[in-house]
Amino acid sequence: MSPKALKAHPLLSMLLLVIAGMMLPAESAMAQGGAPGNSLEVLTRLEDALSRQDIDLRLRTSRGQTVGERMTIDYGASLRFGIAGINDAFGSSSTLMQYEANLFVAANIDGGHNFFGNLRFLYNDYPNGDAFDGENSELLYPIGNRYWYEFDLRAAHLSETGQRLPYNINAKVGRMFINWNTGAVFSNDAYALQIQADWEKLEFAGFIGRTARSGMYDFDISRPNYDGYTNRHLFAARIDYEIATEFKPYVSYFIQRDRNPEDEERQTIFGPMNFDYNSEYLSFGSTGSIGPQLTYTLEVIRETGTTLSSPFVLPIIPVPQTKDSIDAWAGVLNVIYALRDRNLTNFSLTTAFGTGDPDRLTTSGTYAGNRTGTTDRAFNSLGYIYTGLAYAPDLANLGMVRVGASTAIPIDSKRPDALRVGSDFFFFNKLDLGSPTSGISGDSHWIGFEMDFRLDWRITSDISANIRYGIFFPGNALAEPFDKERHFIYAGVSYAF
Repeated sequence: MSPKALKAHPLLSMLLLVIAGMMLPAESAMAQGGAPGNSLEVLTRLEDALSRQDIDLRLRTSRGQTVGERMTIDYGASLRFGIAGINDAFGSSSTLMQYEANLFVAANIDGGHNFFGNLRFLYNDYPNGDAFDGENSELLYPIGNRYWYEFDLRAAHLSETGQRLPYNINAKVGRMFINWNTGAVFSNDAYALQIQADWEKLEFAGFIGRTARSGMYDFDISRPNYDGYTNRHLFAARIDYEIATEFKPYVSYFIQRDRNPEDEERQTIFGPMNFDYNSEYLSFGSTGSIGPQLTYTLEVIRETGTTLSSPFVLPIIPVPQTKDSIDAWAGVLNVIYALRDRNLTNFSLTTAFGTGDPDRLTTSGTYAGNRTGTTDRAFNSLGYIYTGLAYAPDLANLGMVRVGASTAIPIDSKRPDALRVGSDFFFFNKLDLGSPTSGISGDSHWIGFEMDFRLDWRITSDISANIRYGIFFPGNALAEPFDKERHFIYAGVSYAF
C-alpha cells in the first residue's frame, strides 16, 4: 500500500502497526539491549509510530465523542505470599507469614487526565505467637492504599493540538507515596496536593499535605498511638536548575508541623509527658552524571525547629518540660556505575550520616530525650534510606558506607535478565561517642558490619520469586544485651495479572 493510502486511512495504518507489533518477539526485544538495529530499537520506533498515529487519530475524532469513548482503562491484580524470619535487638526470633492481594485500576482521558486507585489487603500472621508487638494475627489497614487524580498540561495540550509545549504544569491530588529528594527527609504515604512545573532548564516541585491516618509509623515511637494515628502537616518546595546534563543542583525546604492532639500525653513515674516536635529541613543537593555510565544523587540537610524536652534528668530527677531548639545535620550520597553489558551489571555506593545528641537514650523517640534548656542535635525525620535488612538503624548519630553490586544470570536465552542476584555490604560507625545509636551504646565508635544478599527470579511473565538474607555482626559500640548477631531472611512468591 502506498504512503498516501496509509495517510488517508489512519485506522488502517494503526491496524497494520498493531499487527506488526504482535508479530515482533517482545521478549527478544527486551533481551537485546540498545545496540543499533536490534529488536529493541525496532520496538521503540514502532511504539513511537503508534503514539504519533494515536495523536493524529485523536485530533481527527475526539471532538464530539463522549467521555467513555475518549477514555482508556487499565486494571489488574497481584497476589503475594511471603515468609520472613527476624531477630530483634535482644536476639529474640520471630517468624512472620504475609498474605497480600493488590487490586488496581488506572484510567486516562484525553492524554492529560489520569486516575489511579489501589486496594491492598495485607494479613500478617505470626504462627508461633511471637509477634514483637503482641498482635499475632491481624489485617493491616488501610485497605484503600493509594488513590489520586493527576492533570498534566503538556500531555493534554499535545493530545488536543498535536503541539508540544515548551513548559509544563503537573498537578496531583489524593493519597500518594512521596519520596522527597533522596528520601532522607520524607519517604512515606501522605494526603497531598503535589505540583510540578518546568520551563526550559528550570524546574519547580512542591506539595502541601498531611501524614496518612493509617498505614505508617510516626518517627517518635514513644508517642501514644504512634503506629495507629499520626497527624503531622507537611509543606515542601524545591527548585532545580539544569546547568548541564552532568550537573543539576537544587535547593529545597521542607516543613513539618506537629498537629497531634495537644492533650496527648504518656504517664510516667515522673508524671505526665507531653509531645510536640516541629521541624524544618533546608537541603542543598544535586543530581547528574559523570560520563555515560556513572550517575549520582547528593543531598546535605540542616534540620532546625523546636521540641519539648525530657520530663526528667538523670539520676531520676523530675523537671518541667521546656520548648528547646533543634539543630541537626544529615547527608546522603548515592553513586551507581552501570557496565551496560548483556547482564546489566551495576555497582553502587552509598554514604550517609546523621548527627546525634548525648541527652537521648534512644534515636527513635523523644522519651528520655533532650535535656531541658539545651539544643537537640539528633537528626529525626519521616524519611527512609536503605540501611540494611538485619540491623536497619536510624540515621541519627550514624555514619554509614554501603557497597553493592547486582547482575543477571543468563538462565534463559530469550530473557537474559529473568534471574538477578545482588549483594550489599554495610559499615556502620557512630559519629559521637557519647550519643546513642539504634541500640544502647558501648564505649566505641564501631557499630558493626552487615552483609545482605538478594535473588529476584521472573519465572514467567506473571510469576516471580524473591529471596532476601541479611546478617549483622555487632561491634563494640553495642552494649549488652544488644550485642547479638542479627539475621533477617525472607522468601516470597507473587502472581500478577
